[in-house]
Amino acid sequence: MHRSPFHAPLSVLAAAALLAACSSPSDTRPASATAPTACAQLAATALPGTRITLTESVAAGSIQLTGVQPGTPGSQAPVPAHCHVQGNINERTGIDGKRYAIGFDLRLPVQWNGRFFFQGGGGTDGTLRDAVGVLTGGGNTSNALSQGYAVVFTDTGHRDEPGPNGPYQFGLDPQARIDNGYNSMAETGRVAKALIGTHYGRAPQRSYFVGCSNGGRQAMMMTQRYPDMFDGVIASAPAYRVPLASVQAVYDTQLFAKAAAQNAPLVDGRPVLSKAFSTADMKLLTNEVLNQCDALDGLKDGIVANFPACRFKPETLKCTGAKTDQCLTGTQVDAITKSFAGVRDSSGKLLYSDWVFDAGLHSPEWTRWRFGDSATATSNARNIILMTGGLAMFFTTPPTVTNDFWSYAMAFDFDRDAPKVYATNATFRESSMRSVAADSTDVDAYVKHGGKLLFFHGQSDPVFSINDTIRYVDGLRQRYGTRTDDIARFFPVPNMAHCSGGPATDQYDGLTALVNWVEKGEAPSRIVARARPQNPDVTTPGRTRPLCAWPMQPRYNGAGSIEDAASFSCRMP
Repeated sequence: MHRSPFHAPLSVLAAAALLAACSSPSDTRPASATAPTACAQLAATALPGTRITLTESVAAGSIQLTGVQPGTPGSQAPVPAHCHVQGNINERTGIDGKRYAIGFDLRLPVQWNGRFFFQGGGGTDGTLRDAVGVLTGGGNTSNALSQGYAVVFTDTGHRDEPGPNGPYQFGLDPQARIDNGYNSMAETGRVAKALIGTHYGRAPQRSYFVGCSNGGRQAMMMTQRYPDMFDGVIASAPAYRVPLASVQAVYDTQLFAKAAAQNAPLVDGRPVLSKAFSTADMKLLTNEVLNQCDALDGLKDGIVANFPACRFKPETLKCTGAKTDQCLTGTQVDAITKSFAGVRDSSGKLLYSDWVFDAGLHSPEWTRWRFGDSATATSNARNIILMTGGLAMFFTTPPTVTNDFWSYAMAFDFDRDAPKVYATNATFRESSMRSVAADSTDVDAYVKHGGKLLFFHGQSDPVFSINDTIRYVDGLRQRYGTRTDDIARFFPVPNMAHCSGGPATDQYDGLTALVNWVEKGEAPSRIVARARPQNPDVTTPGRTRPLCAWPMQPRYNGAGSIEDAASFSCRMP
């Protein structure tokens, strides 16, 4: 059944249930109290269109996280004593004959702080992860659940199937596309608020949505399509135009395949993509970026803080003779130059975005997306196994069913195939850009009730360009003028890769900054970030730096340790 693109159906929660259990998320008045319902009794809660599949009381301690290999770093999470609820919303059979439902995981702490936290997803989701309240940045030792938030997560309406194209099979069902794009978050949010109200006897006083990558896109989507549901959102490295970013990923693969074919023998007739650039090549590239751009902020410290002023030219590294570790081949220079300029069609139109040259390009967190490390013709680059698969089966209409993402990428034509992200047909009545892209700057209704947006983005992000996020923030400024700083704040993170990682100060507390802004009116202009010792890319563990609200940049005060954020101020460049 086709649903309105801007409003999820109210069949999930009857109007009476909404009125009884969910006050407006922007309403700061105390909700009418009702008798609390014990955890076990939530299984009998009658919510139309919803089936509760699990209720259990969990003791304080730690839990093994779903989908994470036991024993690996981050495989467990601390949790307080809480009520754990799982369920399915809108169970149905798709046009492909498969069973679908919007699965959710909800955790309700015994010691509740009165707030609701929606944990954003990642990739195309498809896994019901544990709603512990993952925070932004890297190396966080706490989570929102431990801080007293009621937390929910959704699989966005489908479960991954086995096989290389298993995570994208849902893209063959039109409702599953819509659920993944936006509907599942709204449905899950409404059900979660109803269950919160039933369990505690009162609705949450404040509601927050926090996510990175696809979770950042989801956060933005909520402000645009469901503006009354949340009071504050964090959109970190947002995939808000992921169909077009996937077109860029295919373009990069074509470029880097040429470099790989020049640098190493073909295997089974295909280049080994990881041979496009060696570790030494990437370190050379980073060193030259620093040589040309590090001092633009007045301090040589391994950070390109003044990245808008960086005019790095890769051709300065081009070999004049034989290839050595001190130069790049002409094919490598051409690939990097074209990639960072952004994918274009034959008319010269920019299809996605240009990119920033930064000091984290040599990090494995960067190279595993663009090249991978497979020594075979079967590439494990995430641009192939994640972005290209999504483009083939989800982001284009009609979908292309394939297990051979490499051949799909090599045959992709940017005049013929790129427009398919905007296409519709009799089966798919919404294009992927309609159902997935969160690119509207019309957040008038969200602003009207005082909603706030915080953006974070790593300058060395290999998946989604920081320049694209800057364009969105600039679009807000064009719409709202001087009011923009009261609505949205954007914080670039130098050297950081996608969501975390890279030789960066990537450990920071965005949630506290958001809550203080929403609840105390304290708009953040400076957030201190730390280089965590657990990050293998960091050469200066313990270093702190201020993240500055765009367009301000950190500047050394001229005295004090350059490893201490207290020695820096946020200033206009």
